[in-house]
Amino acid sequence: MIELILIMETRSSNQSDYMYIKSTIDYYYQPRTFGITKIFATSKSQLTKQDNKIKNACKKTSRTPVIVVIADYDYDEKLNEEIKIYCKNNSINLIWMNSDIEDVYLGEKTKRKEKGKRAITFQISKDKLLPNLKNLSEIDPLKKNKCSNILIILDKYLKRKKN
Repeated sequence: MIELILIMETRSSNQSDYMYIKSTIDYYYQPRTFGITKIFATSKSQLTKQDNKIKNACKKTSRTPVIVVIADYDYDEKLNEEIKIYCKNNSINLIWMNSDIEDVYLGEKTKRKEKGKRAITFQISKDKLLPNLKNLSEIDPLKKNKCSNILIILDKYLKRKKN
């Protein structure tokens, strides 16, 4: 069994990014035969500074840890490159959301103060909304807007539901 250690660019008080990720996992993958540990980074620049939290999460589980960083791909090319290098050098899986998670799942930008409310609405409606999203399996999500490689990464470790 594995423990997914998800490092997300969202505040722990909001958890909006996690709501989209959890909805995706619940919709596409078999009931949990794995655990999930959430690590919240308050900003994109903090994604590569979570080593102590990652080590603690790995120590706390008896399962095989699979570490995944979920990052928005936006205009800051230098920071995007730093995240890519950090993940590669540390054998960490990298899920890109181009240009951000709301853009991928809702098809539009969302104001910061509305993110939590919009994520809850999505989570409630996921069974209607997720089947229509064809943009979650992009091999190179950096070349196309409103897409992600989330299913490609999760397929490596989780078993899909038979639909």
